[in-house]
Amino acid sequence: MNESPRDPFLAFVADDVCRKVVAEAATQFGWNPGQVLVGGLQDAKRALTDVPTPNILLLDVSGSADPIEGVVSLAEVCDAGTRVITIGSVNDVELYRGLVDVGVDDYLLKPLGVGTLLAAFKRATAEPENIADVEESESLDGRLVVTIGARGGVGASSIAVNAAWMMAHEQGLRVALVDMDLYFGTVALAFDLEPGRGFREALENPARIDSLFLERALVRESENLAVLATEASLDQPLRFNSGAVDLLIEKLRSNFDVVLIELPRSLLPSCPSVLTEAEVIAVVSDFTLAGMRDTLRLSSLINDIKAKGQVAIVVNRAGFSPDLEMSQKDFEHGIKRPVNHVIPNDIKPLAKSVSEGTSAAAVAKSGKFVTALRDLVGQMSGGKAEEEQPSLLKRLFRK
Repeated sequence: MNESPRDPFLAFVADDVCRKVVAEAATQFGWNPGQVLVGGLQDAKRALTDVPTPNILLLDVSGSADPIEGVVSLAEVCDAGTRVITIGSVNDVELYRGLVDVGVDDYLLKPLGVGTLLAAFKRATAEPENIADVEESESLDGRLVVTIGARGGVGASSIAVNAAWMMAHEQGLRVALVDMDLYFGTVALAFDLEPGRGFREALENPARIDSLFLERALVRESENLAVLATEASLDQPLRFNSGAVDLLIEKLRSNFDVVLIELPRSLLPSCPSVLTEAEVIAVVSDFTLAGMRDTLRLSSLINDIKAKGQVAIVVNRAGFSPDLEMSQKDFEHGIKRPVNHVIPNDIKPLAKSVSEGTSAAAVAKSGKFVTALRDLVGQMSGGKAEEEQPSLLKRLFRK
């Protein structure tokens, strides 16, 4: 075994423009910029054969026909303990996952910024987690809960906002509330919050979904409740795949007790795994003919994809317009299953909550709306109570 001292850092990049950015980041991090060389995977393999590999190795895989195979081949000449950061020009979550699976610490997308590189260097040089801590974190994965409006205007967002607030404030759970309506979502607005930055960009570039992204994009309503939302520009089409959503949920579940996704119907074809992995899917409707039809369609879809979780049929604003509503019996006959939760129309606390930028549960804890909602909230949280949660120290170290 070669026992010569190891360099702290070495980089192989494909072009001079990239070399200058990496060298600047290396300089700011306290490393020698002369350790940034122009070259690809094969150059790195030749240079590292029979010499000690650095603690941190940055590799440009943009010129490789098979980056994953190239990294596997390079591993044959790497010493144990070397942490590898890759950079490339292909925005593909499958490539990212494949690189991580073979031992790469990070994959950064070109064009690179000095700030992005510094954040990656910081993560790569951090002390590895204790195995026992990792196992404990995995055993504490948060519950995934989804709310879907069977049609517009039935109050699915209001259900999500109030359920998240009640789990956070009444049950003491750490809750992440995610508004997947990237154009017209109202979750952040309901809490009078300015949406964080980077949500849309992360869905388009999943390599950015890491702990730093969560810190920047999540906005805190309180210590226990964080909101992830955005207000995307209407003239820009969305381009993301379900893999990015899966990765986002995976990160959130490792940091929160409950992750509640407010999912628009229009995104169902793009995010089928959100439904298959959810432990509770709340389909929110009203007692109208259109609500009955679309609840039946959503229930059939959930059944067809063999979702593993519980499906809760929630009728909201019951009694809002008696002349247009059918009876609960007729509604249940039409959807071919029972209604699980009926939430009465209770306009005063809802109107007050809007004017105060908070939840109805915060302004009327014993109101009809809130009282009826508590059964659904208990189903969403799995009946977890505050005293059953990890200690404060454990919650801190889970991060």
